[in-house]
This record gives sequence, C-alpha cells and structure tokens, in this order.
Amino acid sequence: MKIRVLTFNYSGYYKIWVFLIITMLFINCNGYRCANGVIYDSTTKLPLDSVHCIVLTGNEEQFSDSLGRYSLCNSYSGCIPDCPDIEIEYSKKGYKTKRAINPGKENIYLDKEQ
Repeated sequence: MKIRVLTFNYSGYYKIWVFLIITMLFINCNGYRCANGVIYDSTTKLPLDSVHCIVLTGNEEQFSDSLGRYSLCNSYSGCIPDCPDIEIEYSKKGYKTKRAINPGKENIYLDKEQ
C-alpha cells in the first residue's frame, strides 16, 4: 500500500505576502529630518538673533531667537531606505546668505557682507 502525501504550493501566496508587506512599508513609513543649533557672526563669534531660517526642501521657516537658537524639522513620507535630505537657507540683512544640507546639530556661522 502506497501512502501519498498531499502538498500545497505556497510559493504563489508567499510572493503576494512579500509584495503586500513591502508596499505597506513604503506607504506607511513617515520620517523626519531635523536641524537645530545656534547661528553666530563668523567674525565676533556672537550669537545672531532674527536670522531667517527656511527649509528649502519643505515648508517650514522661522527666525532665530535672541540667543541665536533655531530648530527646524521637515516630515517626509516613504523614507525607505532613507529620508530625503533637508536643505536650509539662513539669511539676515547685512550678512551673506548661507545654505546647508543636513546640518543636524551643528552651529552656523554667517559672514558679513562687504
């Protein structure tokens, strides 16, 4: 007497599940890129207030406070494998405008216009 083992082919379902999981990761993944620090005059090394900080890769903007501090974040969707870069522009009357990509927690130094 022969015994037959019934098998079921899961390979088709496996591919569907993998596709659904990967699709869900791309759709549901939200991420942030943030930057914060202090903005200084490059010559005097004193903090600069009222520096206009604009996220060029998003829609956030603010002015630095009286101690030169700023903090900006930009949210992104679908950050797999990594979120896009954040590019920030720093400008103040009497100073050269400066741009930084992914500044993180570094301090920013602005040069005076000649």
